[in-house]
Amino acid sequence: MTFFKPAILSILVSLFLSSCGKKNKIDESVNTFNIEIEKLDSPVSNSIRGMSVVDSNTVWLTGVDETILRTTNQGASWDKLAIPDTNHLDFRSVHAFSKSSAIVVSAGFPARAYKTNDGGFSWSLVYENKDSSAFMNSIVFKNELEGIIIGDQIDGRHLILRTGNAGVTWQRIDSVDVPKPLKVENGFAASGTCITVSKSGRFFIGLGGEQARIFSSINGYKWKAKTTPLVHGEPSSGIYSIHACGTGKIMAVGGDYTQIDSSHYPIISMNDGKSWIKAKGKVGGYRSIINYSKKGKFWVTGGTNGLEMSSDDGASWTSLSLQDINTLRFLPQTTKAIGTNSKGAIFLFDFQFKN
Repeated sequence: MTFFKPAILSILVSLFLSSCGKKNKIDESVNTFNIEIEKLDSPVSNSIRGMSVVDSNTVWLTGVDETILRTTNQGASWDKLAIPDTNHLDFRSVHAFSKSSAIVVSAGFPARAYKTNDGGFSWSLVYENKDSSAFMNSIVFKNELEGIIIGDQIDGRHLILRTGNAGVTWQRIDSVDVPKPLKVENGFAASGTCITVSKSGRFFIGLGGEQARIFSSINGYKWKAKTTPLVHGEPSSGIYSIHACGTGKIMAVGGDYTQIDSSHYPIISMNDGKSWIKAKGKVGGYRSIINYSKKGKFWVTGGTNGLEMSSDDGASWTSLSLQDINTLRFLPQTTKAIGTNSKGAIFLFDFQFKN
């Protein structure tokens, strides 16, 4: 079965080096637009999975072995930041408030969150969980003060943390206000995007395992669960990424990272999470990221075996590139996006629409 649209896909690939000999560019023409993929200079070779976009120039990245990077010039250069005595923590998720202020969250033991207010010169430990099973997947904020961190189960309880003071302190939500976890049910930290906030200000958490459930809450205190039809059934399967595009539409993707070429139907809500249905078109494999270009009005999803786009809310998907991607975010007011992968590579994708 064919899941892409090869009939309308004309790929012209030209690989060349810039004058400095370090930046690669690939031009790919797809139907009504060109995609220019520029490989940016990266100061690391570690897997990069966390990303937070502040504006069209400022982006924070995080990854394994204490990786924390920041650009203030749309990726032309990157500052490599460090937190003392973090013992090679795996920072899978980050939320940035500005070029000076950000919170990074580690996956694995010990589970920690650090905050900086001076551009990464100094950091404060704002949360720590020393339980050996602690594993934090993602962080998101709905405004400058209210945020959520989602982690895996500890002692049969989902770990959901809430802050109301911009991450200075964090409170674990009582289990009576969180749906009872299934025996095999957790979030995924593949891209730091298993949580999102919709236009109405509602939090959504995507999970996997026995079922592909979505938890939602308007205030972060009381949560409700909905079972969705996205692929599930294995500990490694379920919702890996969920994104609200700001119009009441929310889409989620995932699959099974142990079966990278196994296609699946994303799920979409057209009514701010009240109900979920399968999208009409399949994506071509495991997908760790879904994001939306407000300017271009199209979705892009990606994973280990490449990128795809949809301009019809998932009714059809067009293959864009075979580029291996962990995570990707669009830059505000543009059709450009920053993407990263497991080898520390950083890409600038420029979607140029034809007249």
